[in-house]
Amino acid sequence: MSAWRPPDEAPPIPWPCIGESLRRPQLGPHPHKISARIPEDPRRAAVGVILWGDAAGARKLVLAQRGYGAPHHAGEIAFPGGMVEPRDRDLPTTARREVREEIGVSEGLWELGCFPDGVAKARVRFTPVFFRWEEPEPRFRLDHELEQVLMLPLAPLMEAPWTIERLERHGLALDVPRLELPQAPLWGATAFVLKAWLDVLKDCADPTLGPR
Repeated sequence: MSAWRPPDEAPPIPWPCIGESLRRPQLGPHPHKISARIPEDPRRAAVGVILWGDAAGARKLVLAQRGYGAPHHAGEIAFPGGMVEPRDRDLPTTARREVREEIGVSEGLWELGCFPDGVAKARVRFTPVFFRWEEPEPRFRLDHELEQVLMLPLAPLMEAPWTIERLERHGLALDVPRLELPQAPLWGATAFVLKAWLDVLKDCADPTLGPR
């Protein structure tokens, strides 16, 4: 399948829609998790889901691609994030620290809330922490294990040609979304969480991306 090439720009998604997309899952039957997988590692992790935009709304999503020589997850596209460390006060602190260490962003991040947890390939439970970022000229300082930072237009991601890939993990069959990008496939736990959130977000906005 050919790679999806998103447009450079897209209409903003109003911040109230973003906030609603993070509130709705908290009212569901499983407000703290979206994956049927059972984490075996007792440690916790957090990732930073950075939505770049301006006063009009969120315009782009920030993702990081691991270097092809990285010892873990070489070449894969994911949210910046990692394991909780003893000095971290809470999961949002972990996400902020990892974002700073991996892509060099530390200023201007406004915490929006958390989405229900996913489970990584290493069977570690991770919490997606969402941030609003309105830096006029986004700049990044990459960790030595990263290849590049991607800024994907948010609105088109809801209509992108996602496919479903059946994966077997530790005896559990999972239907995991997959999106072919020019750089590498967006798949695995990152795609699982991202597509789940995009589905909620799409339900929170009308076809013109205004609030319902």
